[in-house]
Amino acid sequence: MNNKTEEKEVVQEEIVNETPNCQANHEEKKHHCHGKGHSECCQEKANEELTMAKQTILELQNKLMYAQAESINYRKRKDEEVANTLKYANQDLIMDLLNVIGNLDHAASVKAETEKEEKIQNGIKMINQQFRDILKKYGVVEIEALGYPFDGNYMEAMLVESNPEKPDDMVLEVLMKGYKYKERVIKPAVVKVNKVDQLQEEKVSENEEKGND
Repeated sequence: MNNKTEEKEVVQEEIVNETPNCQANHEEKKHHCHGKGHSECCQEKANEELTMAKQTILELQNKLMYAQAESINYRKRKDEEVANTLKYANQDLIMDLLNVIGNLDHAASVKAETEKEEKIQNGIKMINQQFRDILKKYGVVEIEALGYPFDGNYMEAMLVESNPEKPDDMVLEVLMKGYKYKERVIKPAVVKVNKVDQLQEEKVSENEEKGND
């Protein structure tokens, strides 16, 4: 009998001890939900967490797509660099050969005074042409400049002359030949350019000076 009484008292004591905790939890949930039902409050909280999770996933997906795009662009740039390196691998050798051709051009332009000198000069021209044919085979072509309008992409203006009988900006003389290697200008043509406007300005200036006198 005593044992049953003691067990009953223990149970009652546990119930009394748990009651304040249960009330506190209820009050906390009630305060968090602002008067809403517990299930409704939990559903809203779950929806908020789901929205935040979706936003985080979207941000991670965007970062992943950006990283993939950067990787593709980097690989593309590297592939282009390697392709250009291979494409123009012989450029240094070609530049040295063009210097040799320039010297041969200069030797061939000297006036021969004897028959022996003329034969030597013809041999120089033949060797020069062989060099040019070889370079042309590998994609090296001379830039056509004489008689063409000046183009800063392919030419450099070293001298200016005013010739009213020629169109303005026309190349009057090629001082040094220029060359392209495939699509790349490796040596621009150095030229003399016609500037008619400059001649007209000089005449206007002279007339103004005479008028002042």
